[in-house]
Amino acid sequence: MPSQNRFLTKGPPEKWLLVEGQEDFHTICQLLDVHKIHDGVTIEGLRGYNEVKTDLRVRMKAGDQTNLGIIVDADVDFGNRWRSIRDAMVGYGYRNVPELPDPNGTIVQREGNPSKFGVWIMPDNVSEGLLESFLRYLVPGKQEPVWNLAVGSVDAATKINSGCTAKDYPKAHLYTWLAWQSIPGQQPGKALTKGILNPHSPHAAAFVKWFRELYQL
Repeated sequence: MPSQNRFLTKGPPEKWLLVEGQEDFHTICQLLDVHKIHDGVTIEGLRGYNEVKTDLRVRMKAGDQTNLGIIVDADVDFGNRWRSIRDAMVGYGYRNVPELPDPNGTIVQREGNPSKFGVWIMPDNVSEGLLESFLRYLVPGKQEPVWNLAVGSVDAATKINSGCTAKDYPKAHLYTWLAWQSIPGQQPGKALTKGILNPHSPHAAAFVKWFRELYQL
């Protein structure tokens, strides 16, 4: 299994979550911590979607986990990403795999381990995007004018050849906004624990509900 440059929280070996990036790993761990989910699941941060697929294949074959989940980005082709995941789930023998992912997070079951398998596609199981697109939903309402100014600043910068491309706009928007907060430049996970981002927003609550259901917490 891939091990270089990975991050790992220690939890029970039978419940495991794979995420595709280091920032995703840290942010998700801190979001769960705010919700007082401190243990019960081992979380592993890998290096991209292809590594998640490779690790998943090994774990499915070994059958060491009872509850297994993945968190991946939709990126710029949501449909293709879901088809890739759905084909894998069907191939692994899961029943009643939906044609489209559940907007509240997909969970399927089968006989044998992992008996319960879950998928969360960032940002919201229906849209293109990535972790930073999910975090945009956690910007407090009173900060919307500042957020809009950050978006406008990024747009203005692109018009004078900043080098930022469309696929990176969600990151540019978020980190510009974070740079203007009372504690400038916090990483997203820290911004959650300090309340700069709202860890109790409806989108955050939906994610935590999916996590609790998948791992029976």
